[in-house]
Amino acid sequence: MATIITNRATVNYSFGSITATAVSNITNTVLSGALSIRKSSLSERYRIGQEITYIITLTNNGSGVIGNVTVVDTLGSFATGGSVYTPLTYVGPAQLYVNGEFIDSITPTVSASGLIFNIESIPASSNVQIIYIARVNSFASGESGAYITNSATVDGDCNCLCEETESDSNTIFADEYADLRITKSVCPNPVICGGEISYVIDLYNYGNLPASNVTLSDTFEPALADISVSVDGVILPESDYSYENGVLTLPANDGELLAVPAAEFIRNILTGEIEIIPRHLQVVIVGRI
Repeated sequence: MATIITNRATVNYSFGSITATAVSNITNTVLSGALSIRKSSLSERYRIGQEITYIITLTNNGSGVIGNVTVVDTLGSFATGGSVYTPLTYVGPAQLYVNGEFIDSITPTVSASGLIFNIESIPASSNVQIIYIARVNSFASGESGAYITNSATVDGDCNCLCEETESDSNTIFADEYADLRITKSVCPNPVICGGEISYVIDLYNYGNLPASNVTLSDTFEPALADISVSVDGVILPESDYSYENGVLTLPANDGELLAVPAAEFIRNILTGEIEIIPRHLQVVIVGRI
């Protein structure tokens, strides 16, 4: 961290029997630490379960070697409701580069609240990069507007006046998306020829945005006769869907008849993990076979 150094001089003098003093103007200069840190990632957005590549860049801006370098990485740990949660899980091994050249793998000390990397030294006027992968786990919120801020702190022995701790952080944001999934069941099984058969189609949205402009297509072989279609228990008029030669298209025209709201993301008060509760819509097609 840079600091401001201020300085001024005083001169005492005499002429004859008189003694006088003069004071100079104040000078300012910036004192910068020799060691700096930058934290970055290869992704700006995340989804739960995704792997994120992080890069920690350490720069020795001085003319001497910096030894006993320690980097502490929080893995995005945060406190809420009296508990501390860590939304990222370290995936090893990490890689160590000096001035862009791969040196070796580096193994951190891993704890529930983060990582500790130890580096023996950084040469003068050089930079070191630590590259590692972390997986977004179930402690991370996936709701719209959520984010993960991952911080790293470095200190080292530079044998100078400004041996201060330096920090930097990187923030990634929850991806904005709809995640629509579909299941289908049939009843009865077996069905008697000429009898009534029901198909139940369930749509689930696991995303943090509503699923819009949803169109459902279903082909029945053999084609059903005398069909009726309902959405969440409400029977639709024939004008809301098309049915030709055993092919059902719903809705028949543009509209939000099958729109599914965004899922809910709720933190379990016992485990601290985020539970995704999908929003649901059900389509039932009944016909004679």
